[in-house]
Amino acid sequence: MLIRQFCSVFIALIPVLLTAREPIPTLESEASALSFTNGPLFSNWQTTGFTVHWSTNFPSGATLRYGLSPALGEVWTAPAPSTSFTVPITGLDAGTIYWVQIEAVYNGEAVFSAIMPCATVSESSGQIKVYFNHDIEESMLGDAQPYGLDYDACRNEIIGRIDAAQQTIDVAMYNNNRTDLTNALKQAHARGVRVRYIAAEATNNSALNPAPAFPVLYGNDEALMHNKFMVVDADLPDAAWVMGGSMNWTFNNMNDDYNNLLFIQDQSLAKAYVLEFEEMWGGNGPNPVYANSRFGSAKQDNTPHTFIIGGILVECWFSPSDGVTDKIVETIQSAQEQVDFALFTFTHNDAGDALIDAHNAGVNERGFIENISDPGCEYNYILANGVDVLPHPDPALFHHKYVVADAFWPNSDPQVLTGSHNWSYTAESANDENTLVIHDTDIARLFAAEFQRRWSENTTPVSQTSNPVAVSASPNPVLDRLLVEIDNPESIDRWQINDMTGRVWIRGDVLIRQIGTEQLPSGAYTLVLYGDHGLLTFPFQKI
Repeated sequence: MLIRQFCSVFIALIPVLLTAREPIPTLESEASALSFTNGPLFSNWQTTGFTVHWSTNFPSGATLRYGLSPALGEVWTAPAPSTSFTVPITGLDAGTIYWVQIEAVYNGEAVFSAIMPCATVSESSGQIKVYFNHDIEESMLGDAQPYGLDYDACRNEIIGRIDAAQQTIDVAMYNNNRTDLTNALKQAHARGVRVRYIAAEATNNSALNPAPAFPVLYGNDEALMHNKFMVVDADLPDAAWVMGGSMNWTFNNMNDDYNNLLFIQDQSLAKAYVLEFEEMWGGNGPNPVYANSRFGSAKQDNTPHTFIIGGILVECWFSPSDGVTDKIVETIQSAQEQVDFALFTFTHNDAGDALIDAHNAGVNERGFIENISDPGCEYNYILANGVDVLPHPDPALFHHKYVVADAFWPNSDPQVLTGSHNWSYTAESANDENTLVIHDTDIARLFAAEFQRRWSENTTPVSQTSNPVAVSASPNPVLDRLLVEIDNPESIDRWQINDMTGRVWIRGDVLIRQIGTEQLPSGAYTLVLYGDHGLLTFPFQKI
């Protein structure tokens, strides 16, 4: 608890220690009785427009200005004063970012909203391709299927996207020791594709040495340029792709460490990522403009955040400007039944508190944390407060940064949050990071299946343990009674029966010899025993 308190005090000082973030220019009145009570907010995204909502504390006149840049241009004027406005903007181009600002006027006084970007729906395919570099629990997938489950599939997709590029490639990659991927970029540059590359100043990036012919900007000297994204052909609706996920371009990260990789064919999202890239690059030209380049805390919240991609709601957030920890908390809070989280580093108190609150509200939770020895790690705190969390013992690094909410409850809001952002104070306040939140049952099930395979590998089946506790459970498969035999029942503190999604169906504090299973639907389950000798599991089938 002292460590958590220290971290909270330290993080409160970060805005003083770091360079102040420059806000997007606005014309807000310094003092006025009139103010915005909500918005501007966006909804009803279409290829030809979107709707803008806002409200004020007094009935006000209103002018809405919008355009293709923060300079704005087009004007809509309210016909009468009101405290609440809903304005559809139509006649726009598909796959395009527009900028919007509201002027409200009351008794001759005017206040201005921030200038905010919003993207129309693109005419792209909306295809979302999910890759993992290790096997997943394919029995859980249903109609959802990954595009690849090994190193070769991940590598081939990356090189395939580079080789297919027609006009532009923008890469922001923390670490790169892969000469094969770099050579593909060199070949693209040689055939006339504009290649721009941002690397982390904090790591060696050996594959970029000697310097390639395409320009490379090394950035973020205050923390880490920790992004792992690539954008291909953002100006072409049918060829625009965004690569995201947790995977660095290194031998270990692609071969051994556990990672996810996403490719999304959507022009609107691609343009948002280019906007973020060019903020770090310092301009929109082929070479970086060092005087205008912004990294870390100097960046602005200046990209659209909501997209409709192939009919799926997708959120896009960048660190440290966009408050990504709030989005992590919101994803956890959205769950009604189940949360699975897989994290390399976890030190942020707010996310830890959100997990505990959800657990106390009855949400079933399971998680892995790789770096449990980090100062201020949430592992011991959330474990002591009832969250089912394990360290990851495999020699390969558990490099994921994802959380899955309600993957098997389509009437809830199944979603996945993933990207480069570790759940840490540095990621929140100083690093350059990217995060996607995908609201889709199939995508959520893919990540839940990845989690389940890791969970099965890292819990201890009874049949494989050399533990002094001897346990048997029969029959298997079972109809209505599971008979549990244990030679040392007092060593068991509690028990539960989970299905393959991690949902708890039955639990108890005292292990009984006969557990009724009549209420269980047919399927695969696990009896989990918690006790003096750790965690023991016994898989069985219900018929």
